[in-house]
Amino acid sequence: MHNKALHVTIICRDKIINHVLVDDGSGINIYPLSTLRQLKFDLGKLHQNQVSVKVFDGMQRNTVGAVNLYIQMGPAEFNVEFQVLDINTSYDLLLGRPFIHMVGAVPSTFHQLMKFVWKDKELVIYGEGSHSNRYALIVDDVSRGCDFYTMELVNATGDDLAPRPSMPSVYKMIATVML
Repeated sequence: MHNKALHVTIICRDKIINHVLVDDGSGINIYPLSTLRQLKFDLGKLHQNQVSVKVFDGMQRNTVGAVNLYIQMGPAEFNVEFQVLDINTSYDLLLGRPFIHMVGAVPSTFHQLMKFVWKDKELVIYGEGSHSNRYALIVDDVSRGCDFYTMELVNATGDDLAPRPSMPSVYKMIATVML
């Protein structure tokens, strides 16, 4: 049974940040204070706010503040507002519904990827573990509504690619009987 969360890799402030949780169940984007400190961010530049957040354990927590930062996913760059929380997390950053809706992304935990349109091209960001640190750029113009796409894999190596699915034995048996 599939129950794996979608984690991607981004670049923020010229640093690679792994284990970024994409969570369509979260109403905010979260930057844990510990991750922000690792980036050597001047905490005096946080925008003070009085936001109270119900975190994953059901407890109410006040944010430390808010920050707008540029993040890069593949070739795409976005200015994202994050709420900064002083909490222990299993992720380094959380991209919630505000980010997903701003970008127009379609995240899939089942396929371990996220798709969105960037500069009239379809961009696919793969989750960690499947094609970690990789993305695919669909090179045909999405705005024209073309039915056929070509795909360019970027940073992919042949030995990492997912195995091809095999035909279930039931289908083989049916085909044998019918032919």
